[in-house]
Amino acid sequence: MFHFALHRRLHRLTVELEFEGQGEAGFTLIELMVVLLIIAILLAIAIPTFLGVTSSANDRAAQSNLTNGLTEATAQYQSAGQTFSNIQAELSSSAPEYTWTASASVCGTSQPNCISVDPDDAATSGDNQAVVLAAMSKTGTCWWVAQVEAVPTAITGTGFITVAYATTHATGMEMITSGGTTANVSTAGTYYAKMAKAGANCYANYAELDTSGFNWGTSFSSAGVN
Repeated sequence: MFHFALHRRLHRLTVELEFEGQGEAGFTLIELMVVLLIIAILLAIAIPTFLGVTSSANDRAAQSNLTNGLTEATAQYQSAGQTFSNIQAELSSSAPEYTWTASASVCGTSQPNCISVDPDDAATSGDNQAVVLAAMSKTGTCWWVAQVEAVPTAITGTGFITVAYATTHATGMEMITSGGTTANVSTAGTYYAKMAKAGANCYANYAELDTSGFNWGTSFSSAGVN
Protein backbone atom coordinates (compact mmCIF):
# COMPACT_ATOMS: atom_id res chain seq x y z
CA MET A 1 0.00 0.00 0.00
CA PHE A 2 2.73 2.43 0.99
CA HIS A 3 4.77 1.42 -2.02
CA PHE A 4 1.82 2.08 -4.34
CA ALA A 5 1.17 5.52 -2.84
CA LEU A 6 4.85 6.44 -3.12
CA HIS A 7 4.89 5.37 -6.74
CA ARG A 8 1.86 7.53 -7.58
CA ARG A 9 3.42 10.49 -5.79
CA LEU A 10 6.64 10.11 -7.76
CA HIS A 11 4.68 9.83 -11.00
CA ARG A 12 2.75 13.01 -10.23
CA LEU A 13 5.95 14.92 -9.43
CA THR A 14 7.51 13.69 -12.67
CA VAL A 15 4.52 14.95 -14.70
CA GLU A 16 4.56 18.31 -12.91
CA LEU A 17 8.27 18.73 -13.59
CA GLU A 18 7.77 17.89 -17.25
CA PHE A 19 5.04 20.51 -17.58
CA GLU A 20 7.14 23.05 -15.69
CA GLY A 21 10.01 22.38 -18.05
CA GLN A 22 7.74 22.88 -21.02
CA GLY A 23 6.45 26.17 -19.57
CA GLU A 24 9.97 27.47 -19.07
CA ALA A 25 11.13 26.48 -22.56
CA GLY A 26 12.09 29.50 -24.79
CA PHE A 27 11.27 30.29 -28.42
CA THR A 28 13.26 28.66 -31.13
CA LEU A 29 15.42 30.78 -33.44
CA ILE A 30 13.00 30.22 -36.32
CA GLU A 31 10.06 31.40 -34.22
CA LEU A 32 11.94 34.58 -33.26
CA MET A 33 12.86 35.24 -36.90
CA VAL A 34 9.24 34.84 -37.97
CA VAL A 35 8.09 37.32 -35.30
CA LEU A 36 10.77 39.84 -36.33
CA LEU A 37 9.79 39.44 -39.98
CA ILE A 38 6.14 40.16 -39.17
CA ILE A 39 7.13 43.26 -37.18
CA ALA A 40 9.32 44.49 -40.06
CA ILE A 41 6.44 44.03 -42.54
CA LEU A 42 4.05 45.97 -40.29
CA LEU A 43 6.58 48.80 -39.91
CA ALA A 44 7.14 48.95 -43.67
CA ILE A 45 3.40 49.44 -44.11
CA ALA A 46 2.82 51.81 -41.20
CA ILE A 47 5.76 54.24 -41.52
CA PRO A 48 4.98 55.55 -45.07
CA THR A 49 1.32 55.91 -44.10
CA PHE A 50 2.25 57.83 -40.96
CA LEU A 51 4.62 60.12 -42.86
CA GLY A 52 1.99 60.74 -45.52
CA VAL A 53 -0.61 61.66 -42.92
CA THR A 54 1.88 63.95 -41.17
CA SER A 55 2.80 65.74 -44.42
CA SER A 56 -0.83 66.18 -45.33
CA ALA A 57 -1.61 67.60 -41.87
CA ASN A 58 1.29 70.06 -42.14
CA ASP A 59 0.11 71.26 -45.55
CA ARG A 60 -3.45 71.66 -44.29
CA ALA A 61 -2.16 73.74 -41.36
CA ALA A 62 -0.47 76.19 -43.77
CA GLN A 63 -3.58 76.25 -45.96
CA SER A 64 -5.75 76.95 -42.93
CA ASN A 65 -3.53 79.88 -41.96
CA LEU A 66 -3.85 81.32 -45.48
CA THR A 67 -7.62 80.82 -45.55
CA ASN A 68 -8.03 82.58 -42.20
CA GLY A 69 -5.55 85.26 -43.24
CA LEU A 70 -7.44 85.93 -46.47
CA THR A 71 -10.72 86.16 -44.57
CA GLU A 72 -9.18 88.78 -42.31
CA ALA A 73 -7.62 90.63 -45.27
CA THR A 74 -10.99 90.74 -47.04
CA ALA A 75 -12.63 92.17 -43.93
CA GLN A 76 -9.94 94.86 -43.74
CA TYR A 77 -10.41 95.53 -47.48
CA GLN A 78 -14.09 96.30 -46.89
CA SER A 79 -13.53 98.41 -43.78
CA ALA A 80 -10.78 100.43 -45.52
CA GLY A 81 -13.08 101.52 -48.34
CA GLN A 82 -12.36 98.56 -50.63
CA THR A 83 -8.61 98.83 -50.90
CA PHE A 84 -5.74 96.57 -49.86
CA SER A 85 -3.47 99.57 -49.35
CA ASN A 86 -1.50 99.35 -46.06
CA ILE A 87 -2.89 95.86 -45.54
CA GLN A 88 0.15 94.49 -43.68
CA ALA A 89 -0.11 97.06 -40.87
CA GLU A 90 -3.85 96.54 -40.62
CA LEU A 91 -3.48 92.77 -40.41
CA SER A 92 -0.72 93.00 -37.82
CA SER A 93 -3.14 94.95 -35.64
CA SER A 94 -6.34 92.99 -36.30
CA ALA A 95 -4.84 89.47 -36.34
CA PRO A 96 -1.77 89.42 -34.06
CA GLU A 97 -1.92 85.63 -33.78
CA TYR A 98 -0.10 85.53 -37.14
CA THR A 99 3.39 86.80 -37.97
CA TRP A 100 2.73 89.16 -40.88
CA THR A 101 5.81 89.84 -42.99
CA ALA A 102 6.39 92.22 -45.89
CA SER A 103 5.87 91.18 -49.50
CA ALA A 104 9.56 90.42 -50.09
CA SER A 105 10.22 88.82 -46.69
CA VAL A 106 10.61 85.06 -46.69
CA CYS A 107 8.21 83.05 -44.54
CA GLY A 108 10.08 80.05 -43.18
CA THR A 109 9.08 77.20 -40.91
CA SER A 110 10.96 78.73 -37.96
CA GLN A 111 8.45 81.57 -37.69
CA PRO A 112 5.17 80.59 -36.01
CA ASN A 113 2.09 81.12 -38.22
CA CYS A 114 4.08 83.25 -40.65
CA ILE A 115 2.23 84.84 -43.57
CA SER A 116 3.89 87.07 -46.16
CA VAL A 117 1.46 89.64 -47.55
CA ASP A 118 1.62 91.76 -50.73
CA PRO A 119 -0.96 94.39 -51.72
CA ASP A 120 -1.01 94.71 -55.48
CA ASP A 121 -2.74 96.29 -58.43
CA ALA A 122 -5.17 94.43 -60.66
CA ALA A 123 -6.83 96.65 -63.28
CA THR A 124 -5.02 99.98 -63.09
CA SER A 125 -1.76 101.17 -61.62
CA GLY A 126 -2.21 102.08 -57.95
CA ASP A 127 -5.67 100.56 -57.51
CA ASN A 128 -4.61 98.10 -54.77
CA GLN A 129 -7.38 95.75 -55.81
CA ALA A 130 -5.39 92.55 -55.28
CA VAL A 131 -3.60 90.89 -52.39
CA VAL A 132 -1.28 87.88 -52.32
CA LEU A 133 -0.53 85.82 -49.21
CA ALA A 134 2.21 83.18 -48.87
CA ALA A 135 2.95 80.65 -46.14
CA MET A 136 5.34 77.73 -45.89
CA SER A 137 4.31 74.30 -44.66
CA LYS A 138 6.63 72.24 -42.45
CA THR A 139 6.98 69.97 -45.49
CA GLY A 140 8.91 72.78 -47.23
CA THR A 141 6.08 73.48 -49.66
CA CYS A 142 5.16 77.14 -50.05
CA TRP A 143 1.48 77.91 -50.62
CA TRP A 144 0.07 81.09 -52.13
CA VAL A 145 -3.43 82.49 -52.24
CA ALA A 146 -4.39 85.57 -54.27
CA GLN A 147 -7.57 87.60 -54.00
CA VAL A 148 -8.22 89.72 -57.10
CA GLU A 149 -11.12 92.13 -56.65
CA ALA A 150 -11.05 93.66 -60.16
CA VAL A 151 -10.74 92.15 -63.61
CA PRO A 152 -6.96 91.81 -64.01
CA THR A 153 -5.18 93.42 -66.94
CA ALA A 154 -1.57 93.76 -68.07
CA ILE A 155 -0.07 96.78 -66.32
CA THR A 156 3.45 98.04 -66.84
CA GLY A 157 5.49 98.01 -63.66
CA THR A 158 3.28 97.39 -60.65
CA GLY A 159 0.48 95.23 -61.96
CA PHE A 160 -0.36 91.76 -60.75
CA ILE A 161 -0.14 90.76 -64.40
CA THR A 162 2.90 92.84 -65.30
CA VAL A 163 3.40 91.52 -68.81
CA ALA A 164 0.80 90.23 -71.22
CA TYR A 165 0.68 86.43 -71.34
CA ALA A 166 2.48 84.76 -74.26
CA THR A 167 2.61 81.13 -75.33
CA THR A 168 6.24 81.03 -74.21
CA HIS A 169 5.25 82.23 -70.70
CA ALA A 170 5.68 85.68 -69.27
CA THR A 171 5.86 87.43 -65.96
CA GLY A 172 2.51 87.48 -64.22
CA MET A 173 -0.53 85.45 -63.34
CA GLU A 174 -1.31 82.37 -65.40
CA MET A 175 -3.96 79.72 -64.98
CA ILE A 176 -3.46 76.01 -65.52
CA THR A 177 -6.41 74.75 -67.54
CA SER A 178 -7.96 71.28 -67.33
CA GLY A 179 -5.92 70.23 -70.34
CA GLY A 180 -2.66 71.15 -68.62
CA THR A 181 -1.96 74.18 -70.80
CA THR A 182 -1.77 77.72 -69.46
CA ALA A 183 -3.67 80.91 -70.18
CA ASN A 184 -3.79 84.29 -68.54
CA VAL A 185 -6.14 84.90 -65.63
CA SER A 186 -8.88 87.13 -66.98
CA THR A 187 -11.46 87.29 -64.18
CA ALA A 188 -11.57 88.53 -60.61
CA GLY A 189 -11.61 85.84 -57.95
CA THR A 190 -9.51 83.76 -55.57
CA TYR A 191 -6.57 81.74 -56.87
CA TYR A 192 -4.14 79.26 -55.36
CA ALA A 193 -0.57 78.16 -56.10
CA LYS A 194 2.21 76.08 -54.56
CA MET A 195 5.91 75.30 -54.91
CA ALA A 196 7.67 72.30 -53.38
CA LYS A 197 10.97 73.00 -51.62
CA ALA A 198 10.45 76.72 -52.16
CA GLY A 199 13.15 77.76 -49.69
CA ALA A 200 14.06 81.43 -50.10
CA ASN A 201 11.29 81.89 -52.70
CA CYS A 202 8.47 81.64 -50.18
CA TYR A 203 7.30 85.25 -50.07
CA ALA A 204 4.17 86.94 -51.39
CA ASN A 205 5.39 88.92 -54.39
CA TYR A 206 7.58 86.12 -55.75
CA ALA A 207 4.45 85.22 -57.69
CA GLU A 208 4.67 88.56 -59.48
CA LEU A 209 8.42 88.59 -59.97
CA ASP A 210 8.85 85.08 -61.38
CA THR A 211 9.81 85.81 -65.00
CA SER A 212 8.92 82.30 -66.16
CA GLY A 213 5.25 82.89 -65.36
CA PHE A 214 3.33 81.73 -62.31
CA ASN A 215 0.59 79.12 -62.47
CA TRP A 216 -2.59 79.29 -60.40
CA GLY A 217 -5.56 77.04 -59.74
CA THR A 218 -9.02 77.65 -58.33
CA SER A 219 -8.56 75.72 -55.06
CA PHE A 220 -5.83 74.33 -52.83
CA SER A 221 -6.45 70.87 -54.26
CA SER A 222 -5.97 72.17 -57.81
CA ALA A 223 -3.28 74.73 -56.93
CA GLY A 224 -0.96 75.57 -59.78
CA VAL A 225 2.43 73.92 -59.45
CA ASN A 226 5.45 76.21 -59.86
